[in-house]
Amino acid sequence: MSESNGAFLDEEEGIIELEDEEGNVTRFEFVDQAEFNGTIYYALIPDDYDENDDDTAQFVVLKQQEANGDIMLATVDDDDEYNAVGEMFLKRFSELPDLEEPEETDG
Repeated sequence: MSESNGAFLDEEEGIIELEDEEGNVTRFEFVDQAEFNGTIYYALIPDDYDENDDDTAQFVVLKQQEANGDIMLATVDDDDEYNAVGEMFLKRFSELPDLEEPEETDG
């Protein structure tokens, strides 16, 4: 199981920076957080994701764990758990209202 030893959340930007066990920092866009079977899970989009590469949205699911009194985010190693939580997030996303881009007006 891979755990993130350090997490930094820029609430204005919605960016989470996670530091792994080897000191590598990866940036993610925070999408959603929800509880499933008593555990808090996060849906995050990798900062380097290019939505033009694929028609389907790509997000990662991490779960919140406590270790030595510290809150950490860890990968979900169990495929059934990952799929169930992923489906929960997809359902939540589908229930969100569509946000339309504001139309530009000429001054």
